[in-house]
Amino acid sequence: MQHHSKIYILISLVLAACAGLLMSCSQNTPELYTADYSVVFDYTNDETPPSARLTVFASSGSDVRRYERIKITSLETGWCWDTEVLSRLQADDEQWAGCTNLVAPENEKLPVGTYEVTYFNADEKEYTLTLDVRYDLEFYDILLPALPEFMSKQHAIEKIAVYDKEHILIYFGDRTEEFITTRDIWNHYREASTYQVIWYSRNGNVICITPEKPVVPEPQNISETN
Repeated sequence: MQHHSKIYILISLVLAACAGLLMSCSQNTPELYTADYSVVFDYTNDETPPSARLTVFASSGSDVRRYERIKITSLETGWCWDTEVLSRLQADDEQWAGCTNLVAPENEKLPVGTYEVTYFNADEKEYTLTLDVRYDLEFYDILLPALPEFMSKQHAIEKIAVYDKEHILIYFGDRTEEFITTRDIWNHYREASTYQVIWYSRNGNVICITPEKPVVPEPQNISETN
C-alpha cells in the first residue's frame, strides 16, 4: 500500500509528462489487476478546513494509453463520476490509470463504503471492479496547525517535497532529521526555492498535502519547522 500511495502523490508531479500518452492501435478489452485509492486532503492556510478529493487508480495489464474514460459510482449514495480526464503513469514496470480529482457535491463528504469502478477503452469495451473506501471522517475538521500532532498519534508517515524556482521537483522522500528546518533543506539543496510537507496515514488511504513554503524565509524564521 505504501508503494501505491507514493505513486499517487507522484502522479500530480509528473502529470504533464504523461500528457503525450494518448495513441495506441491495440483493440483489447481493458485488463485490470487491482484497484487502489487514497482520500487526499489539501490545505491552503492555517484557518480553513481542508478540501477533500478521491484518487482512484488501477494497475493494468493492457496499454493504459487505450483507456479513454472512467466511471466511478458510490453504491452507498448513488453519486456518479464519469470522466474522460485520466491520469496515466508507468513506474517500476507497472502501468497505472485513474483519476486524481473526484470531489463530493458542495457541503458533502466523500462517501465511505463500496465504489464501482468501470474503465472504458477506445472501443467502449469495459472492465468493472469494486473498491471498499474507508477513512476517518474526522480529517475534515482538522486544521493545519493541529495536523502534525494528529498524524503523529496515528503513526502516520511524514514526507517532504522540495522544488526549485522553476517549480521542478528536486527531492521527494521521508522528512528525516536532515530536513527539519528550512536552513537544513537549503544546506542540502542550494537551488531549492519552496517545499511542502505531505503526510500519509499508516495504511496509505489518506494523504494530507500542506501548502508550499519558502525554503529561505525571513531571517527570524530560519529555524521554523512546519
